Amino acid sequence: MSSPEVETQDPDDAAPRRRPSATRLVAVLVAVLVGAAAAGGVIAWRGGFSEAGGLGTSVIGEGSSYTETDFTRSQAGDCLTWADDAAGTPTAVSCVEAHRFEVAGTIDTSQFPGSEFGDTAPWPAPERFAAIRDEQCEVIVDRYLGGGLDPQGRLAVGLMYPSKAQWEHGARVLRCGIETPGPDGVQLESTGRAADTDQSFAWPEGTCIGFDDATRKPTTQPVDCSEPHAFQTTGVVDLSQRFGARNSGKPWPGVAAQNDYLKTICPNQTNRFFGGEKKFENTTLNVQWSVISEVSWLNGSRRVVCYVAQPDRGGFAKLVGDARQQVLINGKIPAPAPEGPPGRALPTPVPMPDGYSASDQEVPAPAGG
Repeated sequence: MSSPEVETQDPDDAAPRRRPSATRLVAVLVAVLVGAAAAGGVIAWRGGFSEAGGLGTSVIGEGSSYTETDFTRSQAGDCLTWADDAAGTPTAVSCVEAHRFEVAGTIDTSQFPGSEFGDTAPWPAPERFAAIRDEQCEVIVDRYLGGGLDPQGRLAVGLMYPSKAQWEHGARVLRCGIETPGPDGVQLESTGRAADTDQSFAWPEGTCIGFDDATRKPTTQPVDCSEPHAFQTTGVVDLSQRFGARNSGKPWPGVAAQNDYLKTICPNQTNRFFGGEKKFENTTLNVQWSVISEVSWLNGSRRVVCYVAQPDRGGFAKLVGDARQQVLINGKIPAPAPEGPPGRALPTPVPMPDGYSASDQEVPAPAGG
């Protein structure tokens, strides 16, 4: 392949961030009472990653001629990576190694009108690159994976495209691929090919996940626990051990079946995480967990997380601090309830949709409060 060298996009040239949608991420979060017989309710979490196509900040070869690079030579199935501060110089690595972008295919820009991609055409606006990503890349990625991208998982469709400076030097190469978006549009590292990877959101135990002030819902981004967050994870559970591995052909277990299984695991796992049930009770937080939707199950996702949080006004309370040490709940130090009968007495009831009781486990989530 002979193509001019390109680099990935400057922040000012990045494709616009799309607002989160229900098809990008839907993780159902189930809240239960410790020692209770059934789930206390269902809370929907709808969020999403930004999916800007441009990557990085460096400009390669500005003011000079272009030569082939690992990026311009890349084809479907190749994996690329770069240092945090050198996104403009991606290098090819084996996909079993840590990488930031898996190439799914090339967009043939010669098929676009010459007025848009010709030698003298002006650089397309960031909105246009975003539209090209949406129009072209989702189909290319779907074909590459054979339909295996979990629309509610941690992977996303991405586009690598030239900056304005690169464009003016003749760069026209566009690559569609798969990435793991992270904070501030920076792609996170991953290992393994997307087709062979469990795409679930499954953060290591102790991870704190950000809080959206506008919606009172979680983001998908880990944050330092000293920053505002919606919940803190206490462990990961692989549902394949109970309900069937990725390629087992086993049908999706419904929400009720997942709840029945996880309520036997997450409370004990949480007590171990805190070093004892009493230490956990003193936080006044709830044991909660995620469940896997049918579409995620069919695309091979099998992992869920146990976590602690406190419902508040149809959403989540704002937590600050590692709950194993000292946590503030909506800015206040938690006040443990007096000793009572076995099981947990929760100071804040789990929010429920109107018309549903605690026995209704497969109901729509309440809208935010």
